[in-house]
Amino acid sequence: MKKSLLFILPSLAGGGAEKSLITLLSLIDYSRCDVDLFLFRREGLFLPNVPREVNIIDGGEGYSSFDGEASVYIQRCIKTLRFSAAANRILYSRAVGSGNRKAVWSALKKALPRIKKHYDVAVGYLEGNANYYCVDCVDADIKIGYVHNDYSKLGLDENFDRPFFEKLDKLVSVSDECCDVLRTVFPALKEKIVKIENISSPEALKKLAVGKPAEYADAEGKILLTVGRFSPQKGYDTAVEAAKILKENGAAFKWFAIGKGELKNRTEEKIRRYGLQDNFILLGEKSNPYPYIDNCDIYVQPSNFEGKSIAIDEAKAFSKPIVATRFSTVFDQLTDGETALLAEIDAADVAKKIKRLIDDEALCGKLRKTLAETHRGNEEELEKFYVLLER
Repeated sequence: MKKSLLFILPSLAGGGAEKSLITLLSLIDYSRCDVDLFLFRREGLFLPNVPREVNIIDGGEGYSSFDGEASVYIQRCIKTLRFSAAANRILYSRAVGSGNRKAVWSALKKALPRIKKHYDVAVGYLEGNANYYCVDCVDADIKIGYVHNDYSKLGLDENFDRPFFEKLDKLVSVSDECCDVLRTVFPALKEKIVKIENISSPEALKKLAVGKPAEYADAEGKILLTVGRFSPQKGYDTAVEAAKILKENGAAFKWFAIGKGELKNRTEEKIRRYGLQDNFILLGEKSNPYPYIDNCDIYVQPSNFEGKSIAIDEAKAFSKPIVATRFSTVFDQLTDGETALLAEIDAADVAKKIKRLIDDEALCGKLRKTLAETHRGNEEELEKFYVLLER
């Protein structure tokens, strides 16, 4: 008999967890599972990539309005005499401003619709509100929550999260280091913490890497690439500082960045201030970044922290020489001097490691060869997920 399965996410914006879910959905055996996907908002870069077998449910116009401009929503509620909804939106704005997670979720929960269907398994696929919704608002026999990152770096409130995690049947994270952090923060829950890596299939990725990007056509020198949203986590300040040092040292390069986010404007301003407009190019979001990865010379991951970086696994799949910072979980994916060069979280050291690869083609060849010989997909992680579906 098929399992009824619900996944929960705020949206399908271009983040690592969202991309990870799309990969998982593309591999699930739909003869074994009927799958619904609940999105708070039916939007995002990866929305067109949802397999046709998946039934998408969303928060509807009511939630979209609630999550939009506060003054517009409140005025609309007053005109339609929905005073309790207006009051809830005011409380939500105040809670967000104060950082009171309990009050934020209390208000948000009232604005989100309840799904009346019963499920065998419900999966909150992202830390925070997706997990809270899974616990509080879904009728399911088994409830699973995900934390896709180093919990200690996320700025979450462990005292608020603990009762939610206690009600989950399993708590999944994506690397040994991330699981160890969860066990340290929540020692009483260590038996329910499980590692399931983000699934990577090199063969599938290579089929999508068709053609050479037009943006690369006139690039002089080495082509560098970084993929990641413009947020404090991803280290774009470090990247731009490193680019400045490289240019001052006479390196020939063009550094491309794929992504969007709240720090994009600040990054653009810094690029202009340093006169790097011809060296550091922001490409925006790309639903298919794989031609860009396939045709770059060096992949750079300047992050301050990660869970298990999907972008690094994708660069490994294309056997690209990699420079990455020494964030805590990087050692789950890369070995310094064998599969990458690892730098301190410091612009000068990042620039030094990139310059070394620019100047040393033999070293680049060694890294490419090692990755080609050792990196394999991990599609077997799907079997670990299937195990969670059984009591």
